[in-house]
Amino acid sequence: MARVFVVGAYIPNGGTLMAYHLGRILQQDFGLEGWAVRVGGESPDHGIFAYDPVFPSIDLDALPATIRDEDVLIANPSFSAHCLGLRCAGRKVMYVQGFTTFDLLDGHFDLYVSVSRVVHDFIRNLYGIDSEVIPPFIRPDSFPTPPPWPDRPEGGVLLHNKGHGQRQTLLLERFRQLVARRRPGLVLEPLPQGKIRQPDFAARLGQARHLLSLCPAEGFGLIPLEAMAMGTTVIGFDAFGGRDYLRPGDNCESVPWPRLEALADRLLDLLDQPERARTLAERGRATALADRFTPAHFRAAWGAQFERLLGGRR
Repeated sequence: MARVFVVGAYIPNGGTLMAYHLGRILQQDFGLEGWAVRVGGESPDHGIFAYDPVFPSIDLDALPATIRDEDVLIANPSFSAHCLGLRCAGRKVMYVQGFTTFDLLDGHFDLYVSVSRVVHDFIRNLYGIDSEVIPPFIRPDSFPTPPPWPDRPEGGVLLHNKGHGQRQTLLLERFRQLVARRRPGLVLEPLPQGKIRQPDFAARLGQARHLLSLCPAEGFGLIPLEAMAMGTTVIGFDAFGGRDYLRPGDNCESVPWPRLEALADRLLDLLDQPERARTLAERGRATALADRFTPAHFRAAWGAQFERLLGGRR
């Protein structure tokens, strides 16, 4: 039986969860046997995501000697430094979910698919690699029902501050100074960190009226989309990749990096205009619940890619 090996399948972040689901599609729809490749000793029992089925695991060091020509390798670009394209047999697939997680893209894979238009343009312009764009999916059906927007604490603002530690600390410090001019007592509550189940994380997103994202650059950005699905008003940097779903003034208030002063003004204006903020939240929820961000769309789009890769075999 041919196998699919997913590098970092059980690393608890959104990008590796998407990679796991590629292995799941290949196992359930194409009959390959799924395997997880451990990068740092990770396991599926980390308590954040649920995996069904659970793949058996091998260590990364054992992969080059284990994988065969009939097998498939799934790896995110963050693992480019391992040069798996040169070291491994089989058909190699990269779901390019970012542009800041590697210094040099592994250019020896057979198929590249981009998570957003920005990532597509990045690898095309820099590496001459063309790719289809398939967005990730969210599962709002697995999230708890959020309270109505007006019932949430007035002025409640959650903070999403992902990125380089020193830079994010400086950004947040400067942002606090900017908003203090008009709202000196404004509290920005950080999102939960560490081990927290995905439904519990989503519940926290849905308990506040506003999510402020100071993340400057991502290939896509799942947390703002999940916040939209929970009916929360999103304000923040568009992080480049978020431009595929963030429409400032329509379903959110986003600005391009590095317009920090403009971002502070957008947040403060929305806090003074609760009805407009509520309208943005309603439109954002409609965006997040669109078909293109569903598991069914993800599975169908990737199924078409795998059919071509495997010669039409299902």
